[in-house]
Amino acid sequence: MLATKRIIAALDVFDARDAIRIARQIKDEIAYIKVNWPLVMSEGISIVRKLSEFSPVICDFKIADVPNTNALIARKARENGAWGIISHQFTGRDSMDSLVRESGEMRVFSVVSMSNMGSMDFLDLHTDEMIEMSKECGVYGFVAPGNNLQMLDHIRALAGKRCIISPGIGAQGGTPAEAIRHGADFIIIGRSIYNSDDPVAYLRNVNSSLNLS
Repeated sequence: MLATKRIIAALDVFDARDAIRIARQIKDEIAYIKVNWPLVMSEGISIVRKLSEFSPVICDFKIADVPNTNALIARKARENGAWGIISHQFTGRDSMDSLVRESGEMRVFSVVSMSNMGSMDFLDLHTDEMIEMSKECGVYGFVAPGNNLQMLDHIRALAGKRCIISPGIGAQGGTPAEAIRHGADFIIIGRSIYNSDDPVAYLRNVNSSLNLS
């Protein structure tokens, strides 16, 4: 974990110009940038390298495929400068092993619970198993909901010293300080940043609340 800031900015926009403009504005207030499919599908995978000029980039691809396809996706993200990548692991150990192996120095984060209510329908019933398998496969860290503090506590207890990044902050109801207090190493914030009239001021307020200003 190379950053002293604790915020991951989720740039869930469609246009590269918007993403680059925001990234340039907020680079001194964040630890990482997270990109998801909407931006990559609109602008191509090269946007990862462009945004890496401002902050290390995590590719939130939530990979869930057979081993060969997992490896191909990981390779393309790595070749374009991604610092980290996010994956599901319910497709099994062979798929996760393939992803971790192909990722090399790129950090792999395993989704073991999500920030939406539907996570309780299936994913949360298998959180413990997924954490154990992910640790055995050598993942760098976990994605755990910052708006479900009981689950976040539970995942922190099982994750040991592995890194936890937490979505569900801001628009989904989670608060930055509470998520950090309950075990998140980094908090993921999207809409509250890119929909803000003053993203820098917003982030400075968050950092101040975390005593990181």
